[in-house]
Amino acid sequence: MYTYTTVREIADSLNLEILNEGNLDLKIDIPNIYQIGYELVGFLDKDSDELNRYINICSLKESRFMATFSKERKEKVISEYMALGFPALIFSKDAIIAEEFYYYAKKYNKNILLSNEKASVTVRKLKFFLSRALSVEEEYEDYSLMEIHGVGVLMTGYSNARKGVMIELLERGHRMITDKNLIIRRVGENDLLGYNGKKKVKLGHFYLEDIQNGSVDVTDHFGVKSTRIEKKINILIVLEEWKEKEFYDRLGLDTQYETFVGEKIQKFVIPVRKGRNIAVIIETAALSFRLKRMGHNTPLEFLNKSQEIIQKKKKEREENMNTNSLAVTKLINEFDLEVKYGRDKVTSTYIKSSNVYRPSLSLIGFFDLIEEVSNIGIQIFSKIEFNFLEKLCPTERINNLKKFLSFDIPMIVLTEDANAPDYFFELVQKSGHILAIAPYKKSSQIIANFNNYLDSFFSETISVHGVLVELFGFGVLLTGKSGIGKSETALELIHRGHRLIADDMVKFYRDTQGDIVGKSAELPFFMEIRGLGIIDIKTLYGMSSVRLSKRLDMIIELKALDNSDYMSAPTTHLYEDVLGKPIKKRILEISSGRNAAAMVEVMVMDYMSGLLGQK
Repeated sequence: MYTYTTVREIADSLNLEILNEGNLDLKIDIPNIYQIGYELVGFLDKDSDELNRYINICSLKESRFMATFSKERKEKVISEYMALGFPALIFSKDAIIAEEFYYYAKKYNKNILLSNEKASVTVRKLKFFLSRALSVEEEYEDYSLMEIHGVGVLMTGYSNARKGVMIELLERGHRMITDKNLIIRRVGENDLLGYNGKKKVKLGHFYLEDIQNGSVDVTDHFGVKSTRIEKKINILIVLEEWKEKEFYDRLGLDTQYETFVGEKIQKFVIPVRKGRNIAVIIETAALSFRLKRMGHNTPLEFLNKSQEIIQKKKKEREENMNTNSLAVTKLINEFDLEVKYGRDKVTSTYIKSSNVYRPSLSLIGFFDLIEEVSNIGIQIFSKIEFNFLEKLCPTERINNLKKFLSFDIPMIVLTEDANAPDYFFELVQKSGHILAIAPYKKSSQIIANFNNYLDSFFSETISVHGVLVELFGFGVLLTGKSGIGKSETALELIHRGHRLIADDMVKFYRDTQGDIVGKSAELPFFMEIRGLGIIDIKTLYGMSSVRLSKRLDMIIELKALDNSDYMSAPTTHLYEDVLGKPIKKRILEISSGRNAAAMVEVMVMDYMSGLLGQK
């Protein structure tokens, strides 16, 4: 449906005086207004809609500014401006109208109108008129509209699932506009407004229709706060039954759109199957839309970071580097070390050994052991080392230090109270080594902390396909075949206040206490949801919703229920070996009508009660 108004209708409606009549029947189909400004200094964007399609306004301040021009300058500016294609120029009642406007209006057959109001009032009234005159409405029968986290979410497809999702969203505190009989009106240049086109039996009441051959009064059941009359439409959710061979968007880079009343709305196709909490997924879609409007493009950020990792690994392979190596910068960040020398080398220098030394033998002058080591570890200096050096004669002291600093040492770390002498700083600076200061006074504490961290890093690792989450303080790994609903279950658990460690690929290692610890294999805190693409949990739900690593306490494998036997035997005595340690395992059968996230919570609480001695 195409609508328009004319300059004549605008003049009649706003009671504008016609100063020069051009073509008053010019069609106007954009509800936009432009108040002239840059044009007064000769800057003309001749191809812009503002100067070719919008109604232009000139107020007192612009006309007073032009009154200061010389005759030649005024002639030039006005002649070039009036030659453009805008349909009409409206002066406010207090504007000073130069004679040149009349002359060139006649020459170019332009409409010049005079308002009997100030510019601000004229603009407000004109916007109101245009928004009503140019609004386009169409009715859509099988569409629902809700407000979720302030976002107007249009839903269609899979009617039975949609009604259930709407009820759950209402229970979660969101608001309904309509579940059918949707009227979409175009307002402004590209905004769409949706409202219910069906007359209510009871004034002010909203209904969910076709629920078991009846309807539900939303206002009575959920209160007046659960509804609103109209809402701007932002995104479209299309629900469809899960198809095993269908490709669903897993990155979110290829944006899809659907057109309503001539305007495009971003579309998400969400597959529905047992085990997926669609309400949580739709809430996440609304949050992701808000995040994108704030300038955060999560899929693109994920892609860029992935490419950086690929390039980094490629560079390491080209340099024949041992992939089992740790960049010095990670150790510096982990223990908040203060870098004194070599800051430009911390990202390109790698630690290849978990050993941490105090260089006592080297300072004595015995270098046989350090010469035999292929990968020298981090060297720790405390005040004891410097007290010993002071007892050596100056020549021996300097020679031993120079020899020691000639080796390929990844980093030298000083204790907080080391009080290193100037000659030591000079020699280290000349050697080009990285020198850092730790926030600890005891070298034994530094060595213990570094050893724990490095032993864990260099220990045997294994990568597992699944999602690692923290529930009630326990690390739980969700496993199962692809598409069973691991990520969606984890997403609802996060929504319930639990925390994400890693999605899709979890890297496990054994720490110095013998515990199996899991973390993200590469990019932490990102999650892949079919239909939405990549989402950033940390940004959407906050820092309290994530953590970097967690001890593995329990494995829960999600399986599709093959029959209707809900009285299946409990799986309480299963274990799975992870890096040589048996981990408690449970089987969770997924079916429609079972809330997977709630069942996971119950299983973890049951595990907790077992640890407390309750059977």
